[in-house]
Amino acid sequence: MVDNPDFLSALPNDVIHAIFSFLPLKHAVQTSFLSTAWRRLWIPIHVNLDVDLDEAAGSHEVSKVVTGLIGTFLISCNGPRKLCLGLPKSEKVNLKGKNEWILMATKVEKKELHLSFSEGNRPTRDNFHLILDINCPSLRNSFRFASSFASLKILHLRSLTHLSKNMVAALFSNCQLLEALKLVKCIGLQHLDLKGGSHFESFEMLDCPQVVKVDLSAPNLKSFRYRGVLSCIQIKEASGLIDALLDFRGGPGLWEFDCEEIISLLKALKDIEVLTLSGWLIEWMCSAGVIFGKLDFQFNKLKELWWIGSQMDGTKRDSMACFLNATPSLERLFIDIIDKQIVASFPCKFFHHFWHEPHLWMDYATVKCNTLALQRLKTAIISGFTAQKEELLLIDLLHNKATLLSLFVKSPQNDCCRRVAVGTNGQLKQTWTSKWSNIPVANGESEWFTEYLEEDCGDLRPAHSKVL
Repeated sequence: MVDNPDFLSALPNDVIHAIFSFLPLKHAVQTSFLSTAWRRLWIPIHVNLDVDLDEAAGSHEVSKVVTGLIGTFLISCNGPRKLCLGLPKSEKVNLKGKNEWILMATKVEKKELHLSFSEGNRPTRDNFHLILDINCPSLRNSFRFASSFASLKILHLRSLTHLSKNMVAALFSNCQLLEALKLVKCIGLQHLDLKGGSHFESFEMLDCPQVVKVDLSAPNLKSFRYRGVLSCIQIKEASGLIDALLDFRGGPGLWEFDCEEIISLLKALKDIEVLTLSGWLIEWMCSAGVIFGKLDFQFNKLKELWWIGSQMDGTKRDSMACFLNATPSLERLFIDIIDKQIVASFPCKFFHHFWHEPHLWMDYATVKCNTLALQRLKTAIISGFTAQKEELLLIDLLHNKATLLSLFVKSPQNDCCRRVAVGTNGQLKQTWTSKWSNIPVANGESEWFTEYLEEDCGDLRPAHSKVL
């Protein structure tokens, strides 16, 4: 019996690398399971470094040696490669596990590069400040490395440490064609100072728990996505922003909450069309007296809003109603109550001074009277609610703001949707012929009924749902 030939393993490496160039990184990594030959491409290269780790972050000469080694490795690699740097022992720089520093690099031709430093063995010392000016080549290191990445368009950096900050600035300061940058799980990163070029359009920063400040300047930035702890974020010269994600699931973090700084950030985002926002942040701002309808700007172009939080109560609902007063062009609204293991709840702090005036003490009827009509809001989906009372009061509020609204409720157990109709019992019987379950709710003046009908709304998802 003749075994079936392994055509995949027989392919030349150049052909395999060409195949990688057409695949997204996550799919390229999965090809290691296809054959032994493909798996060998991920076998790491081992290099022992004879440097003083205590000087690696501060010494220009030591940093230059490490940068030169990594730069040479990145230039030579075509497709996915892994580099293991053996490090000498140090009394000041503690490494968890083995005494090595692992760098995984995946390069797709000369346009896309993914760098991931080992998460399980990163140095435990030192917070750091990362400065990356894409329009200004670094004069501290050899130009031959920076020019080698001049055609780079997409750069993903994962698990950077203080040992790698100089390397990043030296290698990627001349990427004037760079369009997208993504930073993920950079432990110790406290301050990011990023200046993008004329081609720079997308920035994403996820799960960097020590970050305190982000300074971003990019004249043609279209997408800004941030997930993690609340930090001082300043966006300059970015009038063309289209979408923004502000997922502060990590809570207040190390930065002292400052209403003026948050308002400044929101003002920089006033012309966006898609926005994701943490509910606790809006609650804190309203508790500090911010009245969004009285600010000197509105979100006049905002078409889609995704509100995320771990719970919905009266205060959070009223603060959301206050924020909606600044979104006159809103068309789609998503309200998600997410598992507390993913998005925690943060009790509101006590404020001694108020921005405008305290207003969350108002009763629900007053809140409803102060809401502005959202004439363009056509679709709203609420999901994750476990308390029926809060769900129904939110339904009442939304129907009060948008009379032409199609409202759906998603089950917390699955993606099944129920369309909601609101009105008197007689109105609903005349409008719908299907069998409904009636739930009476007193709205203060009369009794109306909320009724549900199973309906498919699988295509109705927030634009940022893949990021969460």
